[in-house]
Amino acid sequence: MREAHGQGCVDRGSPLSPPLTKLAALVESIAIMSDPTAEWYRSGARHFGPTNGLFVFTVELGQAMSEQLKVLLETKHLYQKVSISPEKLVAAFKQRVEGGSLRPFEELAQKFLASASFTPAEQQIFIVERDNTQEPWLTLSLSGVKLFCYECEAKEVANPMWYSELKNELLKLSRHRESQILPPPDFQMFLLSYQCQRCKGTPQAFLVRRHGWQLILEGRSPIEHVEVPAFIPKQEERFFRDAVLAYNSGKILAALFYMRAFIEQFARRQTRITGRVLGGEILEAYNKTLPPEKASQMPSLKEWYERLSVPIHSAEEPLDLFEEARSEIERHFEFRRLFRIA
Repeated sequence: MREAHGQGCVDRGSPLSPPLTKLAALVESIAIMSDPTAEWYRSGARHFGPTNGLFVFTVELGQAMSEQLKVLLETKHLYQKVSISPEKLVAAFKQRVEGGSLRPFEELAQKFLASASFTPAEQQIFIVERDNTQEPWLTLSLSGVKLFCYECEAKEVANPMWYSELKNELLKLSRHRESQILPPPDFQMFLLSYQCQRCKGTPQAFLVRRHGWQLILEGRSPIEHVEVPAFIPKQEERFFRDAVLAYNSGKILAALFYMRAFIEQFARRQTRITGRVLGGEILEAYNKTLPPEKASQMPSLKEWYERLSVPIHSAEEPLDLFEEARSEIERHFEFRRLFRIA
């Protein structure tokens, strides 16, 4: 590794296929990066030869995955995923490749995609060769994302603070060991930390797994914030929130259980029933606490307690039931607020 005019420089063999240990060396010096001003990129050329076409394609492939990462962190829940289709990107990019260069470009692109590995950074990384030519590195560009800040109690812009990638860390270790088992080429694990730009408070961290051309949200700290309507009772709010969290994470049966627990615990508090009493009896007693002329207009908690019990006892996971239950249960409590039922 050497420096030249403030840019990261790595001696390499064939274009875009450096030895793995040199990738580790590059990431160790990640702060030394080049501006994306290579002549072949800023020239605005519409038709490329095979090599320059691959350079531009590399940048745009990284941009496509980086955009999906932003979507993942801002809008997706635990264990959900986003993806890109490199085949579609290649097909679209071929429109910008010179006719006589199509086959060489396709061959280079297929070889590149077979071993492609993303490096997280806050800017596009370019490698400066000995002849001062610049070549792009496949970069997972990290930018500001809108996250809920627990200290500001609102969604704020958070910027990347620290980040690492498991495969690269293993490559560093392999330089000091005789043998090292490495993950498959299409597997990567990113640990990304962000800090709120308003309060500069406690960072948030995400564990993102790359499997092929998918990015999967495998973990986060702190856990996802769930907005709960103001009319949901505070004493039982945690059960409602956990129900939504479980549902967002794909744990349908757990979500149904938490929602039923929310109903029962609220009814117990309203009726002051304790001890071992059947849920149906508790909800029947709760119904008697409601004004009859109002109760007929409200979704029945007893009905929803019974409907939620069916899949819990049979260990089934009906996909639509939770959303319907949540909507109707929220309506029940909104009616309580409108009717001013204490």
